[in-house]
Amino acid sequence: MENNQILAEIGNMNEMVKAIKTEAEKQSKDYGALTSAIDKKMSDFAATAEGKSSAEITAFKKEMQDQFDNLATKSATKTETKGQSLSEGIADALNGINFKEGIDNELTDRLRSDRKFRIELPNVKAMGLNNLTGDPVASYSVRQAIQPAQKINFRDLIPTVNSETGLYVFYREPLQANNIAVQSEGSTKAENTYSFSEVKVVQNYIAGFSTFTKQMATSLPWLQNTLPRLLMRDFFKKENAAFFATVSSAATAVTSSETDNVKKIIDFVASQMDLNYSVSFGLVSNAMMASLLKSTYTNGYYSGAGGLTLNATGTGVTIFGVPILPASWVTNNKVLLIDSDYLERVQVKGLAIELSYENGTNFVQNLVTARIECQEEINLMLAASAAYGTLA
Repeated sequence: MENNQILAEIGNMNEMVKAIKTEAEKQSKDYGALTSAIDKKMSDFAATAEGKSSAEITAFKKEMQDQFDNLATKSATKTETKGQSLSEGIADALNGINFKEGIDNELTDRLRSDRKFRIELPNVKAMGLNNLTGDPVASYSVRQAIQPAQKINFRDLIPTVNSETGLYVFYREPLQANNIAVQSEGSTKAENTYSFSEVKVVQNYIAGFSTFTKQMATSLPWLQNTLPRLLMRDFFKKENAAFFATVSSAATAVTSSETDNVKKIIDFVASQMDLNYSVSFGLVSNAMMASLLKSTYTNGYYSGAGGLTLNATGTGVTIFGVPILPASWVTNNKVLLIDSDYLERVQVKGLAIELSYENGTNFVQNLVTARIECQEEINLMLAASAAYGTLA
């Protein structure tokens, strides 16, 4: 209990003693003298209680307890009562007293009926962390602060085909002369000759592993759910980098005399359209995307101006009808334009994560090996279907 609460309780007790004194003096001389003395002691103490120590307050409580016990003993009519508590003494002292009009009846009833009234004093010494040996009880988060994954993966943008054998074959038509022409009367029609070449794609593994002890898995229950997330995050980082390097190096280089990046991309898209390819999407770095977004107001672009439009959230742009997508694995100041009809990911099996307790000395050392792998290859069927250009 705080000191201000103690003072309030002492004040209440002072009022209670005054009420007892008023009626007791009319019925007993001893009661009047005793309650007058108690009344004065309580009034004097309450006036200086704020400056007193806990020990002084405790001593005063004991003194008042003794006084009230004495009062209760004198008020007993049938048997002698000893060792009463403070509240019991007050209640018994009030029994048989005929309260006259003018006394607070609500206070009277409460004093007569409530035998649990106590003044609680603060502990002289409180326990703190200095009494603790070891650490306090900890609470653990259900989340882990792991490094972020890349926001977009190359494989999500292109179709996937399966190859059960690991050897994928398709036939490619090279550029050929077109001899179809208007036939003059009586002349021989022109002949077209078509040829195809077999192209073999052998799928390689992109893979990795991580080894940990059984004790670690037991001590960190969340590891079985978090470790696959870590492996997949790092797998996709390598896969994205490998796919981008393969496609960008095989793509057709395009140029433009323009200095504005929006206009450059418009020229690049137009050159692909002249080759009869569709441009499904363009890939740029996040920094380049920021530059393109800022150019929408720096150059005063509006819907249709320069062929550039913002998406509904303002986080992406469409140029010449082509969505431009930002990715952290794209080389800065470059743009890669893709016709997804000619680009595919070939896989033997889907991405797999497996655990092994028998790898190497795992069995005798209580180790576990987690492996992630996918046998796959990116297949750019026609190099000219992809365009790779430099931006300012």
